[in-house]
Amino acid sequence: MTPSSAATEFRTFLDRAAARVLWIEVAHGAAVGLAVAFVLVLFNIPPRGSTGLSVGVALLLAALGAVVQVARTASSRRNIAHRVEARAPQCRNVVVTADELSRTTAGAPASKASEAAPLVAPPYVGDIVLAEAVRTIRTLDLAALFPTRNAWLALLAGAGFVGLMSARETLPLRTAARAIRRVVPAAAIAIANVEVTVTAPAYAAQRPRALRNVARIDALAGSRIRLRVRASADSLVVQTLRGKRTLAPTSADLFTIDIPADEDGFVTLAPRGNDGREGSHQLIGITVQNDQLPHVRIAAPGRDLLLKDSHRTIDLGVEADDDLGLASLRLRYTKVSGSGERFAFSEGEVPLKLTRTSQQLWKASGVFPLDSLGLSAGDMVVYRAVATDHRPGAPSQESDAFILEIVAPGGDAASGFSIDPDQERYAVSQQMVILKTERLIARRATMQADSATNAAQEIAAEQRKVRAEFVFMMGGEMADAPDPDASMTDLNEEAEAEGEADIAAGRLANQGRMALTRATRYMSRAATMLTNVELTEALKSEKAALAQLEQAFSRTRILLRALSERERLDMTRRMSGALTDARSDRRSAATPPADARGTALRRALADIAAVAHESRVAAGARASSVRLSALAEAIFRVDPSSEALRKVSTRLSAASALMSSSERTDEQRTNAPRTHARRNALQQQLDSATAGLASVLRGDAPNVTPVTGSIEQSQLRGALGDALRAAGAAAARAGRVSPPAPRPTAAPRATPMPPQR
Repeated sequence: MTPSSAATEFRTFLDRAAARVLWIEVAHGAAVGLAVAFVLVLFNIPPRGSTGLSVGVALLLAALGAVVQVARTASSRRNIAHRVEARAPQCRNVVVTADELSRTTAGAPASKASEAAPLVAPPYVGDIVLAEAVRTIRTLDLAALFPTRNAWLALLAGAGFVGLMSARETLPLRTAARAIRRVVPAAAIAIANVEVTVTAPAYAAQRPRALRNVARIDALAGSRIRLRVRASADSLVVQTLRGKRTLAPTSADLFTIDIPADEDGFVTLAPRGNDGREGSHQLIGITVQNDQLPHVRIAAPGRDLLLKDSHRTIDLGVEADDDLGLASLRLRYTKVSGSGERFAFSEGEVPLKLTRTSQQLWKASGVFPLDSLGLSAGDMVVYRAVATDHRPGAPSQESDAFILEIVAPGGDAASGFSIDPDQERYAVSQQMVILKTERLIARRATMQADSATNAAQEIAAEQRKVRAEFVFMMGGEMADAPDPDASMTDLNEEAEAEGEADIAAGRLANQGRMALTRATRYMSRAATMLTNVELTEALKSEKAALAQLEQAFSRTRILLRALSERERLDMTRRMSGALTDARSDRRSAATPPADARGTALRRALADIAAVAHESRVAAGARASSVRLSALAEAIFRVDPSSEALRKVSTRLSAASALMSSSERTDEQRTNAPRTHARRNALQQQLDSATAGLASVLRGDAPNVTPVTGSIEQSQLRGALGDALRAAGAAAARAGRVSPPAPRPTAAPRATPMPPQR
């Protein structure tokens, strides 16, 4: 063999080994990429049904894995002689030596192992080493040194798994799974696990809560409850207060349902097979907690103040709290000036400095400068704190209102401003109605139609209240008072003559009463227009009514209240009519309303007693387990908000689960002590449910006063009294004895006779 032919054969062998290792690394990298794609498909990435996209993602990840693996192992392939020596120890380092001598002779760069000390030898030594290396590699098998079987199996397995998961929606996997489950016994149709996720409304800023296998769910109103049920069943029957639904599995054994939390209720989960067989039910109660309104109060000064002048400032302190979190806290005031029907109102807001102790508790302080309001004697300021929370559409909550009044000489504070705002405030009657109408007209453009209609109808109700007060007041008469500047001893002959002329003409000189009549008519028109949401026309009628009221209550008019004449009985109509027409009036006894709650609970109590008897006779009967689940659902449906009934339902559900587990196991023959313990636990659950339900029925029963004696005794006493009374009347008519005493209340006792001598 010539040295050149030996070198060619040796280099060809190394190139073939490097190519084989390259393909193995490519297969390994692609398998890793397919494994990553398989994990993504398990997490539903891409979404179900997108088979083409899933295959494309898998191919991309496989190519990326191959490229990364090839780049990572490039240096080891360049030193392929070392890998051959590692796989074939019989080479005794001759392959590595021949590789380094051939690289040095050809002028190629030496390997890393030889960079420190380059290998230099005479030519004949290189030829001898190369010939020995060729004889050695002829005994080697590259397929045995570098097997590709495992790499290609990993690649095919990854491709197969990814393909099945990507095309699972188009393959008949569910049909095959259902066919397999048809032959599964009924005991295997059961719920394995229930995962609950409660997502609060966005305004609450709460993280979703994860629960697992719970008997009750507490949720904030407006939350969304998601149930993920894993059960070995073909379908899942979900029963709530809104009705019944049948769910198909989203995967092999997973069922998903969303329930809105808007009222107290329950959810019953019943797994069902293809042939209609059902497993044990699972009952979960739902308790909805409403978002509470904020609580706000004015801590300082916290009382009404009577001030001599307005040259001062008032220190204010406000506190507010909420169950979830506050959104705003303000202090508003209303300045009231004027008197009678000429009240003027202006509103404003006092700046506050907020101190947020927490999101739920806020405190505020501020200074109320009265000089800036321009108050005069008799004016007052009504102020209150207003707080809101983050719930959309929630009304603002106000604190108690307090007043600051500048006392007029000889005057007292006007009452009515620190009481319940729903009560009447007579001092701000018609003027307040006009003010509210003007405000509604100003903000009507920014309101919804329903809100504007409701606000107008509320003002109409207030207008009718004001009208009712003046109608009540018109029970008297109105008269003109004399001129206050005139002397009390002087007689105004002209006014007297006009009055006499009016009296002679049949008219009353009482223009005040006519003004009140016109005012009430305008008020009626205004109330009608407000009801029809004709705000502009209603405002005109309101102002016209105010003008008539001012005319009626001018300084020259007084109101004369008069008592109405008492109604008298017509004595000529008493005891009238024919006596033969008089007869007794018999009325049928009213049928008492049916107590649906009590009837349902009593029926459930009887059914529980029957199931308890069946459990003692044959523990673990399947019919009893299903019956207990139905009873738990029926009791929960009677009153979902009752804590006592909720506990009874929970105990019945636990008893149903115990019965179902007794049926699925074969411990009745293999583990007698454990079976006995399960029976005792089942009996305790049934006894507790029975006692709780009986306690609820006892609490619903009305309190009845016990009757002393029997009906027969009362009848005997009545008959005896009638006989004695008849005998006494007969004796009285005969003139022998006086009439008998009243009927005895008890049977006479026998008096013992004294012994005779």
